[in-house]
Amino acid sequence: MKLFDKIYSFLCTSAYRQSSRIIKHKKALTESQSESCVIKTGKAIWYPSYKKYYYCDKISGEGWFFRLKPITDNGKYPVFIYHHGNGLNRAGENDFQMFEFRNMRKKLKNHPCHQVAVHCDYTCEYNTDEHSRVIEGIIRYLEDTYKNVDRSRLYIAGTSYGGYGTAYEVLRNPDKYAGAVSTMGFTHNEKFPITKWWQKNEYRRNLTEEDFVALSKTPFYFAWATDDHPSISEGSDFFSEKLTKYGGEVKTKIYSRGGHTIAADFFKNEDWDKWLFEKQRIY
Repeated sequence: MKLFDKIYSFLCTSAYRQSSRIIKHKKALTESQSESCVIKTGKAIWYPSYKKYYYCDKISGEGWFFRLKPITDNGKYPVFIYHHGNGLNRAGENDFQMFEFRNMRKKLKNHPCHQVAVHCDYTCEYNTDEHSRVIEGIIRYLEDTYKNVDRSRLYIAGTSYGGYGTAYEVLRNPDKYAGAVSTMGFTHNEKFPITKWWQKNEYRRNLTEEDFVALSKTPFYFAWATDDHPSISEGSDFFSEKLTKYGGEVKTKIYSRGGHTIAADFFKNEDWDKWLFEKQRIY
């Protein structure tokens, strides 16, 4: 077994053990709590400054893992939320996911902010009411705990399936985010319509012209490679053209090669952070 496979296996096993302990008492937790809540979990294997948390959603009874590095100073600070790709779904407590986060955290050192890495839960399908409740619950937890969240500077980013989740989360909350970044993401639209396999609830649907109008209210930065799957390469191009058509602020980074692997290079070498953190939602 290769070293990479050994590390991955260890992290997944550790994550599942911790997950099973949490799931074991999740029912009792939801029954005893009158509202949704956040609990701290075990020790972090990688990047211990990013503490482990678990959001228990009272309405659905489900839970979401997330990693958090908060700002404890006085003042007002933005929130940066990141969704990894579904390929890392098995490492349930975001230990392995933090490896994907490594290039972002270097950039984020230049921008003091609350950093949140949310577990990519495929079963919740990202664009459900539950996902929005979880994100809002985490932000509410930050506000209650640290009281220094600047809601005019909420930023969201995602890679691959996380890019998909980013687009649909912004769609469900078109007036919430000051800026969004989608790398190698995709959406369902007239050019790449939804299939029966994807259509598991009412929120998984083709984006309409009205959806693009709503999405155009939020600045978007797209990155993709032309040799990626057409639903991502041509789909991202189609998405950016639609937002531009309706007056949206759109920035793109297009790679001639790299397929479905360009995210690491993008987050490491591009000035996405400077572009993103200058955005502010005016209410």
